[in-house]
Amino acid sequence: MIGAGFSGTLTAIHLARMSAGTVSVALIEKQKRFGRGVAYGAEDPAHLLNVPAGKMGAYARDPEHFLRWCHEHPDHCRTAGAGSVQAGAFVPRKLYGDYLETLLEDTRRQWSSLRLLQGEVIDVKPKLNGRLELELTGGQVLDAAKVVLALGNFPPGDPKLRDQRFHTSPRYLTDPWAEATVKRLSEPGDILILGSGLTALDLLLSLAKRHREEGVMHLISRRGLFPQPHASYRPCPPVLNESMLPKTAREAFHHVRMVSKRAAAAGSDWRAVIDALRPSTQMIWQQWDWAERRRFLRHLRAYWEPHRHRASPEALAIKNDLEMRGRLVCYRGRVQSITENATGLAVEFVQVPVHEPRRLQVRYVVNCTGPECNYHKLKDPLVMQLFLRGLITPDPLFLGLDVSPDGIVYNVYGDRVPNLYTLGSPKKGRLLETTAVPELRVQAEALAWRLCRDLDRLEPAPADVDRSKSVPAYEI
Repeated sequence: MIGAGFSGTLTAIHLARMSAGTVSVALIEKQKRFGRGVAYGAEDPAHLLNVPAGKMGAYARDPEHFLRWCHEHPDHCRTAGAGSVQAGAFVPRKLYGDYLETLLEDTRRQWSSLRLLQGEVIDVKPKLNGRLELELTGGQVLDAAKVVLALGNFPPGDPKLRDQRFHTSPRYLTDPWAEATVKRLSEPGDILILGSGLTALDLLLSLAKRHREEGVMHLISRRGLFPQPHASYRPCPPVLNESMLPKTAREAFHHVRMVSKRAAAAGSDWRAVIDALRPSTQMIWQQWDWAERRRFLRHLRAYWEPHRHRASPEALAIKNDLEMRGRLVCYRGRVQSITENATGLAVEFVQVPVHEPRRLQVRYVVNCTGPECNYHKLKDPLVMQLFLRGLITPDPLFLGLDVSPDGIVYNVYGDRVPNLYTLGSPKKGRLLETTAVPELRVQAEALAWRLCRDLDRLEPAPADVDRSKSVPAYEI
């Protein structure tokens, strides 16, 4: 298992439980802490989950598991600054990382077949007998019957500008979650944030907590759209069934707008409609051809994501307060150039809709545009080596890797690579919705079940696991 973020950790836990410890699982992580990944590795209590605690259980059939864990571990909650956790609370991500670490340690105590290896995998080599050989930095070599690429999200991609020399400037920061980044951005002087999504909100929360008052925080995004806030609503009935799935992106747009108007007239909310669509989103996406998916990305994605991936009201309230006090200035526009000079970085951009050229002089620029999805652009040693071996290829949209519905990786020739699997973010081109806990927990369980079945190690289900319900292929 390469990667010990949420996806890798949960798959490893399910493998140990489903096989009753008869499958030897090596969970490999290049960072010091297991179970957290990028999403839950930050120590800053200002970084909150974007989903209420009552829906964040790690197990697909027990969404309140995390909430119960919080009630059973009040010391963890107090240490993380969460206090008494209610179902609708947006708690610090650090607390969720504690939860995942606890699940992993509990599983290790029960099943010694699960072992943790700290190190970085830099190569995966198919062997003639169908097994796979993994090479780690330092020369360590492992032999495996199955390998799962639980790679998670990668750092943001650099802006596509003609002059790219600023990429190497120490004033251009690409890791918004790093403590060193926040410390540098807390220095006096103006700064520029690229992007207005959930990552940008995390950074604003960290800087607000440090009472940054000397200098203006500028923010530029192409659409000028921030995530919408979570709010309570009266649930609405399912808005689609398998016989009436929209055949085009345009049809989907008009259907969602029509149903949202009906929901509002009935005293509900557009949030109810978006959430009611969730079980159907992957089916809709998979029935579209690549051209229709590309059309959605070009015209609708920028509006879908702020409504689908919402933020806590507390986070948006802090962002709005920063704007009201003049500490944060937001622009809708497109960056034209970033040039390093004696005092920092000179940024030229065109503000829309007036198409007015603007110029900023800032101390730092921090990239919060979201993870790079085009794997050809990644500098990750393992990804680069997998490309060199021809073992992976991007999906046609360059949203991730080309994979089968059950998670087997396709090689450069379009053939399945035996015994090489993935889940989560690399499946974005095939599934679209594949980065949030509700989707990842289903994928992790389904992949673990398949691996155990293929290895002929599927043991009788524990009392708390109901396998009578099959997992639909489109959710795997």
